[in-house]
Amino acid sequence: MVAILSTTISLFFGLLFSILIFKTDIKGKLFFKIAVLLPIITPGYITSLAYIYLFGRNGIITNSLLGLDINIYSWKSVVILQSIDYTTLAFFVISAVLLSIDSNLEDAARTLGAKEFRIFTDITLPLLLPGLLSAGILIFMESLADFGTPIIVGGNFNTLATAAYFEVIGNYNLEMASVLCIILLIPSIIIFAIYSKINKGYSQRYPKIKTYNLKELDKFLISIPAIIFSLFVYLLFFSVFLAGFTKGFGYNYTFTLEYFIEALNHGKYAIFNTILYSISTSILAGLLGSIYAYLVVRDKFVGRKALDFLAVMPFAIPGTFMGIGYLIAFSNPPLLLVGTSLIIILNCVIRKLPFSFKTCCATLLQIDKSFEDVSLTLGADRIRTFLKVVFPLLKPAVIFSMIYVFISTVKTLGSIIFLITPDTMVLSALVFESTINYNFGVAACYAIIMIILSVLGTILLLKFKGDKSWF
Repeated sequence: MVAILSTTISLFFGLLFSILIFKTDIKGKLFFKIAVLLPIITPGYITSLAYIYLFGRNGIITNSLLGLDINIYSWKSVVILQSIDYTTLAFFVISAVLLSIDSNLEDAARTLGAKEFRIFTDITLPLLLPGLLSAGILIFMESLADFGTPIIVGGNFNTLATAAYFEVIGNYNLEMASVLCIILLIPSIIIFAIYSKINKGYSQRYPKIKTYNLKELDKFLISIPAIIFSLFVYLLFFSVFLAGFTKGFGYNYTFTLEYFIEALNHGKYAIFNTILYSISTSILAGLLGSIYAYLVVRDKFVGRKALDFLAVMPFAIPGTFMGIGYLIAFSNPPLLLVGTSLIIILNCVIRKLPFSFKTCCATLLQIDKSFEDVSLTLGADRIRTFLKVVFPLLKPAVIFSMIYVFISTVKTLGSIIFLITPDTMVLSALVFESTINYNFGVAACYAIIMIILSVLGTILLLKFKGDKSWF
C-alpha cells in the first residue's frame, strides 16, 4: 500500500518538476531545481528527523505556531516522506526521456491547431510513458526495501523490511529474518524483471527543446503544487540546521555549539570511517564498473550474459536482504569478515556496482570501436588499449558514477546496519541511533556533517573531472 501511494505521488511531482523546468519559461527555475535536488544529499531518515522537528508534538509548526498536539507517527507520514525522497529519482528518469523527445512532433500538432494542453496529453505524455513506467518501477522497489522511514515515523506501522530488522536486532532470529527477506525479495525480482523488459535504453540525442506557449495564469496554476512541495523541502532541510545549533528545537532557539561539539567528539571515528568507506567504494565501483562494461560490451565470451546479469542483480536485491545475507555468509571461518571494515566496503561496492556498470555500458555504446581497432592495429594489447584509449573516453561516465556512489555510500544504512560494530561505526548509523533515542540535536549535527561530506565529495570529483560549469 505504501509503495503504491509513494510511487504515484513521486511520479506526479517528478513529472511536474520536469515540465516546469524544461518545458516552460516560468521565472524562478533555480528555486525549483534546488528543491528537487536537495533530497539527493539528504538521507531519508534525516528527512524524517526534520519532519519530526517541524510537525511532531514539540514541532515548530504544530506546537509553537499552531498550538497543536497531534500524533504524526503513522503510515501517512511514511508515504509523505518517501514521496519527497523519491521525487528526485522520478525527476531524473522522466527528464532524461523528456529531453530526448523531438519538438518537431509538438510543432506539427501546433500547426494543425492543437492547444498546448492537448499537445501535452496527446503527444508528450504518450512519449513519456516508458520513462514514467521505469521511474515507477524503480521507486516501487526502493519503497519496498525502505526500513529507516517506517521505523522513525511509522509508529506501530510495520513493513517487511522493518519486521526483518527487528527480528535481527531484537531477537537475533536470523532464520525468521531470512524468511521475511525472501518474501520481500519475490516482488522485487518480479518488478526488476518488468523493469528490464521496459528499460531498453533511451536515445540521448538531446535535441533543442521548445517550451509550451502558456499564459501567465496557467503557469501560476501548474506551479502551485511545485511551490508547496519546494517550500516543504526547504523547511525540512533548514530545520535540520536549526535543530543542530539551537538548545531546544521547538521551545528554546538560543544559539549553541554544544551538540556540534558532542557530535565531533563522539563521532570522530565514524566520520573517518564514513570518508574511508565512501572514497574506497566510489573508486572500486567506478573502476570495476568500467572494466565489466568493457568486457560485456566489447568482448564475446562464454558467460558474458551471466556476467551482465550478476553485475546488475544487486540492484534488485533489497538492502536488508543483502545485509542479512552478508551477516550469515561471513560470520564463520574461513570467511570471517563480520566486524571488519572490509565487509562494509565489499557490501557497498557490490550494492552500488550496477549503477556504475550500466552508466559505463551506455557510454561505451556511444564510443566508436574504430578507436580501439587503430590501437590494436598499431600493436597495443587489449589491456593497454583499455587503459590508454577506452578509459580516458569513459572518464566522464566513471566520474559521474563515482559521484553517485560516493553520495549514496555516505547515506547508506539499510544494507550495512547489521554489519556495523563500534569499531566500524558510520555517520548514518549514528544519525539513526540518535534519532531512535530522541537525541535530536546531536542527530541533526551528524546529519549536517553528512551533508557537508556529500557536497565536498561531489565538488572534488567534479574538479578532478575538470568540470567548471557544475553550478
